[in-house]
Amino acid sequence: MEKTFTPGSIRIILFSAALLWVLCFCGRREMYDFSKYPAFSRGYTNAVIEIPAGTNRIINWDAESRMFVAEQEDNEDKLVDFLPFPANYGFVPGTFTDPVLGGEGQPVAVMIICESVPTGTVMEVVPLLVLYFDDDNVTRSNLTDPVVIAVPARESQRVIQAGSYEDLFDDYPDLMDILVKWFVSYRGSGSKRLRAMGDGDVAMKEIKKWEVRRL
Repeated sequence: MEKTFTPGSIRIILFSAALLWVLCFCGRREMYDFSKYPAFSRGYTNAVIEIPAGTNRIINWDAESRMFVAEQEDNEDKLVDFLPFPANYGFVPGTFTDPVLGGEGQPVAVMIICESVPTGTVMEVVPLLVLYFDDDNVTRSNLTDPVVIAVPARESQRVIQAGSYEDLFDDYPDLMDILVKWFVSYRGSGSKRLRAMGDGDVAMKEIKKWEVRRL
């Protein structure tokens, strides 16, 4: 029996095909498995970007769903009630600040000074220094909440020409003041305070201290 298609049936078929494409592709959320990424590669530190520079929305990588999700408050995306992130913020994969050892139970945090890059970007970076903060109502006995400040390993991606702790303080003396003031204020004035800082060597030791050892 020969089948014929009317203009109406053809429109239905085309609409159904378009709808299927939208559901399968446009609605698909990208999944990332950073649990297997190493902390180091080719002599550099790896960094995963969660929050691009210039963003007020707080975005975290969720290890269970393997997706980037916005932090929620009252069923809405939580926004920083302050200036946006001054640089790209994320974490060093392959690290875990173990609570048994006094850590926060999170990967080592890292902030990369360069142009804004998308969430999910993996970059090779050079740590310049590490900052340690205390919450206003929690004073730790040990330095266990590190934030590594870094620049891209690829020089063409750098917006400041600093490759070391000394370069940063000699050539950009006000930059650290800006970053520290932002960190101690972005969750509310006085919510955090700087406790200590260390140079690039200390930052590397900190990353290696929390590196997840795989057999």
